[in-house]
Amino acid sequence: MAKSDETYTEKEQERIDAVNRYHRGERPSQICKSLGRSRVWLQKWIKRYNDSGKSSKTEWFKEQSRAPKNVHRKTDSEIEQLVVNVRKSLLEGATEDTKYRCIGAVEIEFRMQKLGYSEDESPILSTIITHHQKERPDSPKKEVIHQMQVQETVHSVKSY
Repeated sequence: MAKSDETYTEKEQERIDAVNRYHRGERPSQICKSLGRSRVWLQKWIKRYNDSGKSSKTEWFKEQSRAPKNVHRKTDSEIEQLVVNVRKSLLEGATEDTKYRCIGAVEIEFRMQKLGYSEDESPILSTIITHHQKERPDSPKKEVIHQMQVQETVHSVKSY
């Protein structure tokens, strides 16, 4: 079961007590009724306890994350690196071909197609660009010259 010298949250203690009561022979319907829980809830925690190997070191009573273990739509790191490299080369503008080109998602997609990647292989480029925005070198700050136009109003006073 669980160690008695540790402190648990209220929910964790409720799970431990419910499983202990079940293993002492109390009927599941009585346990569920007294706790205000469903039979499915009790079966879930009994199964977790049994699957843990009954070792006192495992924390079967802890809540587990419901987040997916693998993200199936995640962009391949090779494609992501390619997008970053294409954008860097466009930012540098080293060749005559890239000197005055745009550096956005449309241009990167065009470059990737020239490199042999098809449209269905191209990931969500703007998301990758935004994610790697911190890698973008800051554009040089341009000096702004403000021009001020002063108009004088001349009042002529007629004297008689």
